[in-house]
Amino acid sequence: MPVLIIGWGVYDKLTEKDKNEFALVASYETSYFYECYEYEYAKGNKNYEWSDRCFKSQEELLEFFGYEMIEDLDADAVYAKRLETYAEEDLKNWMQLSEERNQVKVIGAQ
Repeated sequence: MPVLIIGWGVYDKLTEKDKNEFALVASYETSYFYECYEYEYAKGNKNYEWSDRCFKSQEELLEFFGYEMIEDLDADAVYAKRLETYAEEDLKNWMQLSEERNQVKVIGAQ
């Protein structure tokens, strides 16, 4: 089942009813990434590449929020909800809520 992921910029524009359909999935801060890398380096993992259930890489996360550098993150939140059905038109409608046409993605769509 596909999952719609939106950033805080889109979430803030939703009605209270629509907000209730989403769950907070994660909140990202710069310090979190420093801690992840420090931990992995301390374990000897010098080739560590960050990823989580929403983003395949740090670069994908930065692109999602429209940032250039990891230091720009400041408690940026990600929300998600499962979709019964999915069409490209649905994604376009959600993207209209985002000023930069980012902070919207669907994972698990076939």
